[in-house]
Amino acid sequence: MEEIKGEAEEKNIPQSVREEIEKELINSQKRKGQEIFIEVLPYWNRVAIVEDEKLTEILIDIPEGKREFVSGNIYKGIIADVVPSLQAVFINIGSERNSYLFVPSQSKTSEYQVGKDIIVQIKKESINSKGAKVTDNPTLPGKYIVLTLEKKTGVSKKIKSKFERMRLKRIVDNLANEIGREFGVVARTEAEGISEDLIREDFKRVYKVIKEIKEKAEREPAPLLLWSDSDIIRKAIRDYASMNLTKVYSNSKEGIERVKDLIAEFFPNLAETVELIYEDTPFLLEKYNIESEFSNILKDEIEVEGGVKLVFNETEAFTAIDVNTASFTGTENLDVTAYQANLIAAKEIIRQIRLRKLGGIIIADFIDIKSPQLKSKFIKEVKLLAEKDKERTKVFGITRLGLVEISRKKSGYSMKKLLMDECPTCKSGFVPSKTLELHRTLLKISKYQEKTVKVSPENFKIIDDMIKKLKINVRIQPKYGLSRWQIEV
Repeated sequence: MEEIKGEAEEKNIPQSVREEIEKELINSQKRKGQEIFIEVLPYWNRVAIVEDEKLTEILIDIPEGKREFVSGNIYKGIIADVVPSLQAVFINIGSERNSYLFVPSQSKTSEYQVGKDIIVQIKKESINSKGAKVTDNPTLPGKYIVLTLEKKTGVSKKIKSKFERMRLKRIVDNLANEIGREFGVVARTEAEGISEDLIREDFKRVYKVIKEIKEKAEREPAPLLLWSDSDIIRKAIRDYASMNLTKVYSNSKEGIERVKDLIAEFFPNLAETVELIYEDTPFLLEKYNIESEFSNILKDEIEVEGGVKLVFNETEAFTAIDVNTASFTGTENLDVTAYQANLIAAKEIIRQIRLRKLGGIIIADFIDIKSPQLKSKFIKEVKLLAEKDKERTKVFGITRLGLVEISRKKSGYSMKKLLMDECPTCKSGFVPSKTLELHRTLLKISKYQEKTVKVSPENFKIIDDMIKKLKINVRIQPKYGLSRWQIEV
């Protein structure tokens, strides 16, 4: 009966909408490959992942920024306090604030004793007055498998094929048995369709690292950093590169060499086919028109295809996203217009969620669709889009008020909170951080090659130093009367 009902619903969908869906399916099959851009600068490093000519991920590392204790890092800590009523264990890992471990039940808190050493991994970075959230079951990721201290085997839930799940379960069970069930082994989503030989090679690399972590933990006192996952170049190749990778660009010769080694490590079959391109320019993302997209992810309001507008409002508790048709016209049928505008908005919302590193509760206020068939079709499309996210993302459906509820794994700062500071005047808004202002100023200055640019005396030294380091052919002079980040040619 459900199958017959589904077919009836499909027939009730207007022809124009069905044609649009078919067109989307055809376009999705025209893959143009994956490209990675690695920009290394004195004040930050950025990696942009472009899939089929569309920016899908931005990774950023600010050496002197807020992210000293990064999500994924593994520490040997000391239990500082146990609070059964809160089902919490507080652990000193060397940070300003103790991290906290949530315990499933009050009775289990008795298993943790103050003063004892414990190995933990950061699941959620410290935000505002809260310490980092940790787990006492650290996982060490490879490209295709994950090793855990919990001695269990498994397969990623995102792999749907029963045959493939059985194949991978057999492989991880064999690997676990070969090391005497010393660690747990889990097949990642990326393992789907990958040969057993490549999975075994990945396992050997990760097993060697986790053994070194265990030996270091036994040898040295706490608090101690045992392993860091802050190398964004390695993370980009390990977690985001795919078999569709065609080109890697970088403004760093060392970065190119590092990528070459990482591709040989994780993608030996691509070692001869991926083109590695060195660009002698400091601002790589600007050269390839990615900088404007980077700027967009910090804006509260953006306009997307067809004139549809999205308004983002990040709060402490959740993120609200409003969809506005603005200049979008669509068809004469209001429901079809709403469906088309919502579908355009949904694609961009899911992409922006990834780019902006939004997490926790996300509420999207889409345009109301009256037709039950179109509404059902729309939610299915949103769920399919969310499944492509590497982070755990779930779409719950539409509330009585017409809001789409989304939850996404929250592991650290959003891009806005990472790159912007609290407004010193109103205390409720955001202003660009010094690092972001410096970058924007250097971008402006770089457009005046062989000219003299005047800057505020307050920033003269730092800008002059950066201009020399980046080898930008511009003369810098101080001028009184200019505001801190103002320039004059």
